[in-house]
Amino acid sequence: MSESAPTYHVTVTREDGLWVAVVRDLPAGATDVERITDLETEVRDLIATLREVDPYEFDIKWHYEHAGHDFSGLITTLRERERNARDAVRKRDEARTIAITRLHDAGLSLREIAEILGLSHQRVQQLSARAAADRAGEPCATV
Repeated sequence: MSESAPTYHVTVTREDGLWVAVVRDLPAGATDVERITDLETEVRDLIATLREVDPYEFDIKWHYEHAGHDFSGLITTLRERERNARDAVRKRDEARTIAITRLHDAGLSLREIAEILGLSHQRVQQLSARAAADRAGEPCATV
């Protein structure tokens, strides 16, 4: 979202087996769902309908409360760290593929590369085949 996009604060609670979301400072801004995975779509549709805007023209700041406790910071920190972990894994995988490709281009065997990187030679072979297919623009059956 852009810096100028409005932000809506939404408080999420668990009530009577449902996830209830209340949009602060928005009359009639409440909805509930059975599955929390459906909540963002429902809340975005609700706000978009009430404000007559596109569902992605605004930001949502989520607040999670249960039994008189605010768990917003805890959940936000966890999600941020999970996002960082996914980014780190993606960067590691990219670096691993580059290392395999360059070491192989320099004349090392896949077994030698596997020893250097601490991987099985089968995994290095898979990653090498995938990298070669990517460079050639071909689909690769290996995982």
